Amino acid sequence: MKLPLSWMRDFVSVDAPVEEISRRLSFAGLVVENVEKLTPGFAGVYAARVVTVEKHPNADRLNLVDVDAGSKGLFKVVCGAPNVKAGMIAPLALVGAQLGKEPPLEAAVIRGVQSEGMLCSERELGLSQDHAGILALGTDAPLGGEVAAYLHLDDVVLDVEITPNRGDCLSILGLAREVAALFGGRLRAPRLRAAHSAGSSDSAQFSISVAIDAPDLCPRYAALAMTGIKIGPSPAWLKRRLELCGMRALNNVVDATNYVMLELGQPLHAFDYAKIADGKIVVRRAGETREFVTLDNVKRDLDANDLLIADSNKPLAIAGVMGGLNSEVSDSTTTILLESAYFEPMTIARTARRLGLRSEASYRFERGIDREGQVGALIRAAELIRKIARGREASPIADFEPRKAEPREIALDLAAMESLLGASIPPGVARSRLKSLGAQVSTRGKGVLAVVPPSFRSDLVEQADLIEEVARLGGLEDIPALLPARVSALAPVNREREFIKGTREVMLGCGLTEAPTIAFIAPADNARFSGIQTPTRPVKVTNPLSAELSELRVSLMPGLVTSLRFNLNREARAFHAFEIGKTFRMDGDLATEQLHIAAVSYGPYALSAVGEHSVAAGFFTMKGILETYFDAIGISPRVAFKAIEGADAPFLHPGRSAIITLDNSPIGLIGELHPAEAMRLDLNEPCAVYELDLSSFIAYGFSPRKTFQPPPKFPAIRRDLALVLDRNFPADMVIKTVRECGASLLESVEVFDVYEGTAVAAGKKSVALACRYRAKDRTLTDEEVNRIHAVLVEQARMRLGAELRQ
Repeated sequence: MKLPLSWMRDFVSVDAPVEEISRRLSFAGLVVENVEKLTPGFAGVYAARVVTVEKHPNADRLNLVDVDAGSKGLFKVVCGAPNVKAGMIAPLALVGAQLGKEPPLEAAVIRGVQSEGMLCSERELGLSQDHAGILALGTDAPLGGEVAAYLHLDDVVLDVEITPNRGDCLSILGLAREVAALFGGRLRAPRLRAAHSAGSSDSAQFSISVAIDAPDLCPRYAALAMTGIKIGPSPAWLKRRLELCGMRALNNVVDATNYVMLELGQPLHAFDYAKIADGKIVVRRAGETREFVTLDNVKRDLDANDLLIADSNKPLAIAGVMGGLNSEVSDSTTTILLESAYFEPMTIARTARRLGLRSEASYRFERGIDREGQVGALIRAAELIRKIARGREASPIADFEPRKAEPREIALDLAAMESLLGASIPPGVARSRLKSLGAQVSTRGKGVLAVVPPSFRSDLVEQADLIEEVARLGGLEDIPALLPARVSALAPVNREREFIKGTREVMLGCGLTEAPTIAFIAPADNARFSGIQTPTRPVKVTNPLSAELSELRVSLMPGLVTSLRFNLNREARAFHAFEIGKTFRMDGDLATEQLHIAAVSYGPYALSAVGEHSVAAGFFTMKGILETYFDAIGISPRVAFKAIEGADAPFLHPGRSAIITLDNSPIGLIGELHPAEAMRLDLNEPCAVYELDLSSFIAYGFSPRKTFQPPPKFPAIRRDLALVLDRNFPADMVIKTVRECGASLLESVEVFDVYEGTAVAAGKKSVALACRYRAKDRTLTDEEVNRIHAVLVEQARMRLGAELRQ
């Protein structure tokens, strides 16, 4: 928001340098991003009234003009401008005036007549390239006053950053109110008084009827008809103020509405009354209206819930965003309907964002305008239009408010304020600061104030908001940096948080990198990666940012796979990452969420011995990561990996994938991506993935254990065992059985070879195991290990129904 200080001084007088105003505003949360100091390109030019105009005796195209410059005196000048006429007020450059880079103006004799000055055009003053005639000043220009001051050319403009919650500061009055509160100044609010009611004939001819069919979106709508309008250019001072605020002047009626919007913060719109059927305004949802041509002559596609301003036959405007081409004020317009309304911020924000159509009006409606400022803005706009467009009121102000705003009363506990701020602020100071913002303050009880925020501060909704205002107006930098006195107490342990923290540490320790991704996803990705539980009905986003982000994820895998492709496109050779996050699905009519963990591993996973190839990512490296995790939380004996049958997980390789179960209940998936999926992603090597439902682990009460053991002091002795089993017998069942058969000295069991061939019968396989034995207090002897191992072999063979391979 651009703040010209000359305009601000219409409402508050502050005897402080520009730098101090900028500093105080910035410390109060309204950061001044830039200070622009403007200077006029001329000097010695004053406002003067043309008294008489006579033809030059020696030139047909020149006039002799007598001008009255007030305290500067009466002057006779020669003027050739075609628009000079008696009674107009124009800029007069006297002898010695400086116009741009030209030498000082001197007295001149033109065709035998001495000219004591010069009436100036916009080009001669450096305002524009218009040289068709002299510049006409407004009737309010003080005679003898400097034109530079009247046109606000010698000015300072602050560029203020407005946060989204401070819609009240998107106006000159709003910022002036802040300055007055910060410097203890007196705010001179504009006096808004309606003109006399229109005569009976006008009232009958230009009646206004308003029907609000969507009171939930438009709780208040006010309108006023004005006739006798003369469309034309705005006076120079008004144009200048619009330009200083970054707006372009169009015509006197549109400029008047924009001026009031900048001044008071209430957007207005002017319709050509003749183009409104039956003089009736209907505020309604678009419904079946699907197209509308806006003022910029662009056809807009409407949504059924977009709010429209219409008449009895057709739409006239997209409420709060932009008017329609079919009701535009044109040069032939003589009667207008001024609209001043309050629209709910969210409906304007949704419509403007969806259409990609942002305007100064929508920018203010989205952030919340004054709930009670509609009628006052109409009165101010009517006053301007009477002055600059010769209009007059043709109807009383029609004010419709089907949903009134109830005043909000907030209790402010002064003790709580001191506790929150860590500083003591006297009650009288707190009361005066809140009153300076326009709030009504009374005493509710001992140490408690009852505060009713003003209607333009919709952001003040609770006690903390009031405390922030009290501190902000005093200067947050003045609050001492002290910790408040509080009784310290240990927070209770959060089991879920500790579990997630431990899980993260295990995954990082296994060489994976955490890679958070967003929860929004494309429907095609949800269909491709269906997650652990199938079938799954996804949660659809009501107002998605795009079609590619229109659903919530049912699995973490799509985000990780997208991250994999992103890294490979940037010449990464490997990618090993995990994510802990929530997935979403519909359970009947309710949306539910589950905490999951997933990982993806592609490319070289670990270095091998010197001269050998690195260990590549694959099913078994990922299975090893999971087994490490299950060991860490102490549930390895209760977890099983079962080969996937059928089409339970079509995105996984049918021969290199498994369902993970805990006590025979499925808790996750593991495997390599299906060859078709790998081809779609342009992967040249196996890509291993897994996904687990962490909610199950938290419900069971598991948590990663941090245990440390010193390295063994005594050596281990290895004995190998080869068992011949059915070809489809799971290897992990063999390991579990051997472990159960082993004595306390059995330290580990590992599969180091699986053989199928001529040395074993058809339909059979040989599983070779390495069994390691170790004692904590001594070195084992061969005889002792052989005896223990023989017992283990016999028990395992009998329980598995296996044969020993010789």
